[in-house]
Amino acid sequence: MNSTDPEFDVETEQLRRPQTEARPAPRSSGSAAIRDAKQEEPVSPSSGIAKNTQVESPAQQFAGLSYVCLLIPRFSDHFLVGDISKELVEWMKQICISYGWRLDTIAVRPGYLQWVIHVPLSANPAQFMRIIRQNTSQKIFDDFPRFKQKNISGQFWAPGNFVVAGNQLQTPETINDFILQTRKYQGMV
Repeated sequence: MNSTDPEFDVETEQLRRPQTEARPAPRSSGSAAIRDAKQEEPVSPSSGIAKNTQVESPAQQFAGLSYVCLLIPRFSDHFLVGDISKELVEWMKQICISYGWRLDTIAVRPGYLQWVIHVPLSANPAQFMRIIRQNTSQKIFDDFPRFKQKNISGQFWAPGNFVVAGNQLQTPETINDFILQTRKYQGMV
């Protein structure tokens, strides 16, 4: 993780997953249920009774789409600095693991949270954004009650979502345009 402050000023974190070889599961010599189960015998292709079994490659099993997502706090004076920035990284990791998504990159800045997420093809961006907004809002209000004092809506994040297909974080200009449009919609500008 890149850091400009030894106390952990969250910059951009690239999440890496080690590539390991698949190993066979250890054989169990234990329970009666396992001993009583009929074991399948391997079938040779020349025996004529082989079944057509489709095996998905890892690429097919993990096929999906990557999205770049951005949220900004509802109030422009609610900054994502200090402990909250560290917690947001951990919460986002937990949420993604819980729902079977892959968090590839995350950037916590004082005025916004931006990340790249890889989701299954069947995932609906509106649905995963709703889940992330609700879960992180609840955690922020539970762990950082100072934000709840001013914001009685129950939603920490400003209305609107920024979600685009891709795997590269957005430029500062694009982010600033989104923030300006959101603040205009809110009547703050």
